[in-house]
Amino acid sequence: GFSGAGKSTLVRCINLLERPTEGRVIVDGEDLTAMDLKKLREVRKKIGMIFQHFNLMRSRTVFQNIAFPLKKSGLSKAEKEKKIESLLELVGLSDKKDAYPSQLSGGQKQRVAIARALANDPKVLLCDEATSALDPNTTKAILQLLKEINQSMGITVVIITHEMAVIEAVCDRVAIIDKSHIAEIGEVSRVFAEPKSKIGRQLILGDAAEKVEFGTGRLFRIIFDGLASSEPVISNVVLACKVPVNIMYAATRDIKGKAAGQMIIELPDHEPDIERVLQYLDRAKVPYEEVGKNEL
Repeated sequence: GFSGAGKSTLVRCINLLERPTEGRVIVDGEDLTAMDLKKLREVRKKIGMIFQHFNLMRSRTVFQNIAFPLKKSGLSKAEKEKKIESLLELVGLSDKKDAYPSQLSGGQKQRVAIARALANDPKVLLCDEATSALDPNTTKAILQLLKEINQSMGITVVIITHEMAVIEAVCDRVAIIDKSHIAEIGEVSRVFAEPKSKIGRQLILGDAAEKVEFGTGRLFRIIFDGLASSEPVISNVVLACKVPVNIMYAATRDIKGKAAGQMIIELPDHEPDIERVLQYLDRAKVPYEEVGKNEL
C-alpha cells in the first residue's frame, strides 16, 4: 500500500502494540484481544518484530542486544550464550558480537535486529518496512535472509512494504491495503499478473499502459499469469506467424520462475496477420484482449 494506507497500524495490531477499537486479533487460533496482560506478554514472545530503523540499544554490544529478550527466559548463562552464538551465525555476524551498533553498517544493524527478534523462537516475525532504510544490494541480502528463515525454521513472516520488488522477491501471498481497507488479497503470482483493484493496478502496473500513444497498428494486451518465465512468447509469435510485433509497453516480473504481469503489443492493421497471431496465442493459452488502435 501507499504511505498512509494503514500498513504499519495493521501490523502493530497483530501483536497488540496498537489495540484495535473494534474486532478481534486471532494469532495461531488465539484471540489476543481477550487476553489479560500477563497472558498477552507470554504470547508476544512468540511474535518477533523488526523495524525500519533497527531500534538497537546503542550502549550495548551486538551480543548484549540479542541477549536482552532472554532476560526472563529461564535459560542458564551457558544456554543463553550458546543460543546467541547460533543466532549470530545464522545472520552472518559471528565476528561482530563485541561490536557496538555505531560500528555497524545499516545491513549489519538489521541483521542484529533479526537475530534479537528470533531469540525467543517466535512463530511469527513481523517486518515493518524492514528494508526501507537500506540500499538495494543490502535489501536483497536481508530479504534472502528472511526467506531462508521462513523456509528453514518454519516461521511465518509478515512484511509491510510499499515496494513491489520486495513482495515479488520473497512473498507467497500479498494483501493490498488502501485507506485502511484490504482492496485485494491472493497469491502473489495471481495478483501481480492481473490486479483487480484500482490501487493494485496503480501499485503494480503504474499508469504507463494508459500512455501508449505512438504507432499506427492495433493494440493488444497480453496477460502473463503463470507461464514459465523462460518462455520466449513474443519471439515464438514472430517466428511462428511471420508477423512483425512491436512491444509498446511491458511490466512483467519473474515470480518464483513464473511470468507475471502484462505487455501491450502492436500488430499490423492487416486482418489475416492478426488472426494468425491470435490463433497462436489461443493455442499457447496466453490470455489477451484488444485495447485499441493507434491512428496516424
